[in-house]
Amino acid sequence: MKLSKKLLAVAVLAAAASGAAEARIQSIGDNTADGSEFLFNLVNYTAQNSFTLDLGITVEQFLANPSQSLSFTLSDNNFQSFAAAYTAGNNVTWGISGGHQILSELSDLQKFGFYTTSVVPAPASFDANVADINNTQGKWNDLVSYIQTQDANSNNLSTFKTVGQQGYTAVYGNDFQTALPFTAQGQLGTALSFVRERANADDFDTGELVTFPGVWNFAINGNVGSLTYTAAPAAVPLPAAVWMFGAGLMGVLRATRRKSLAV
Repeated sequence: MKLSKKLLAVAVLAAAASGAAEARIQSIGDNTADGSEFLFNLVNYTAQNSFTLDLGITVEQFLANPSQSLSFTLSDNNFQSFAAAYTAGNNVTWGISGGHQILSELSDLQKFGFYTTSVVPAPASFDANVADINNTQGKWNDLVSYIQTQDANSNNLSTFKTVGQQGYTAVYGNDFQTALPFTAQGQLGTALSFVRERANADDFDTGELVTFPGVWNFAINGNVGSLTYTAAPAAVPLPAAVWMFGAGLMGVLRATRRKSLAV
């Protein structure tokens, strides 16, 4: 498929804005069609340390079934280091994020964008255009580049960093150094929505927001963490027999009412 001049210009802009065509957690800047893997980011502002985990799920894998439920248990040495420094009442925030930065074909619009948790279900303010989306993804690329190394997707790498160390993620705040117009990371005990900033299909530039049918939750229990994505339950259609029974029941009630009035 050949690109329109408008789409080609946007694709060039995307690459220029980010410095890399697309970022994967374990292979920074590689140009793959399945997008990055999602990153779990956990920050203790009181103890001044941070923990990250590569969840091993790419954008493409998530989009194949956005209504799936996911569950992760965090108990490796890096998480235990984080948990050992945690005390109830600490100022701790967490979130999930990732992206798909390739925009060279019309079909890429189905995946392109920045994926992130959000404190509110549908933020009123979000990145206005592709340049702004790529600016946010650029901040995410910088964050990732300091905390992961090139490796296979199947290896779910984690990090534990303290203030002053390269890769300490608190420096990105809860909105990727204000690049994101809404708050992505929430406090412990807060359920977070999951959204995507994407480009409008009409002009391939205007920013749009997509919300996913599920929420993320995270909890610390001793030296173990629990991270889950719970999809909103789908509406269950009633069997045809139920509708027929209901219609028949209403008919009987109407007939009974008429009989009572006649008497």
